[in-house]
Amino acid sequence: MGEVIVHRSEETGAYARGEAFGRAQPGPVAHTLGVYRRLIGSLDGAAVRALAPEREELAGMAAGAGVAVEELLAVNARTELLAGRAPLSECTVAGGGALLAQNWDWHPDCAASTLVWVAPRPGGGWFATLTEAGILAKIGLNDAGLGVCLNLLQCSEDGGLDGEPIHLLLRRVLASCATVAEALALLCTARVSASSAVTVATPGEVATVELSPGGPNVVRGGFHTNHFLVPPAAGVDSGLPESQSTELRLEVIRTKPLLDALRSHEGHPWGVCRHGDPSLPWADRTVTVASVIMDLSARRLHVAAGRPCESRYAEIPLPVAVA
Repeated sequence: MGEVIVHRSEETGAYARGEAFGRAQPGPVAHTLGVYRRLIGSLDGAAVRALAPEREELAGMAAGAGVAVEELLAVNARTELLAGRAPLSECTVAGGGALLAQNWDWHPDCAASTLVWVAPRPGGGWFATLTEAGILAKIGLNDAGLGVCLNLLQCSEDGGLDGEPIHLLLRRVLASCATVAEALALLCTARVSASSAVTVATPGEVATVELSPGGPNVVRGGFHTNHFLVPPAAGVDSGLPESQSTELRLEVIRTKPLLDALRSHEGHPWGVCRHGDPSLPWADRTVTVASVIMDLSARRLHVAAGRPCESRYAEIPLPVAVA
C-alpha cells in the first residue's frame, strides 16, 4: 500500500499553523471535502455550533488551501452530521501496559487524504495525530505519553448539532491533557449530540469514556469496538443490532496477541482487519484505512497505511524532547 504522508507544523499561532497546513496540503484537503460532499451532501458549516476555539485555525487552513472555511467547519463535525445517516464505522481499539493500538475503519476513498500531523502543543511539547486532511485530530499521542483512540457508537438519542464535535474534543485532549485524569475531566464535562467511545491511556493506565447525549460513562479497560459496554444513560444502543461484527471483534482483540488481532480476518470481510464488500453502494463501503500502534512509554508511533495484513508498519519520527 502507499506511504504515510506526514505534515510537520512549527507555527505556534493557530491561524499561521492552519494557513501553512493548507498551503502544504491543498490536494488532500480538497479531497477530504469532496468525499464528504458525497457522503453528507451540502457542507453547511454555518449550522455547526461550539467551534469557536478552533475557528481561527480552520480559517487559516481554508485560506491556505483555497477552500471555504464553512466546509472545513462542517467536516470537523462530520460525525455529528452523519449521525443516523451512514453505516457505523467498524473500528477496533486495544490498550494496556505501554501500548495503545487501533485499526481505523472508514470509507476507502478517505485513504487518499489520510496523513499524520505533528504539531506543537500550547506551552511546549507536541502532539501527533493520524487524521484526514482538514480535520484537526483523530487517533494520536502527545509528548506526555498520553494516547487517544476513537470508536463510533450509535444511540437512539443521537442527532442534532448542539453538542461539541467529537473530532474537536480529540484535538483538545491531545493539545491540552497530560494524564488520563485530565482527559477524563475534559471529556466527561463535554455535551455531545453523537455517540462515541474515546479511549485514553498513559503507560500503565487506560480508560474509555462512552459519550452519548444522555451523558458519559467511564469504562476501565482498553478494549473497545462499536457497541456500548455500559448501557447509555439515555436511550438504547441502536448500533449493536446493525453491526455485523462488533461482538466478535471485541472477543478477538481481547484474546489474541496484538499483531495477530490487528491482522485477524475472523468474520471476513468484516473482521478486525476489515476488507469490506466492494459490491455495496458507494456510501456504504468501509475498509481498514489505516492501523496504528503507539508505544506510550517510548513516545513512538507506527502506522500502516492500509490493511495491516498487507501493509507494513512505518515508524513516524517524532520530536525527541519537549520543546
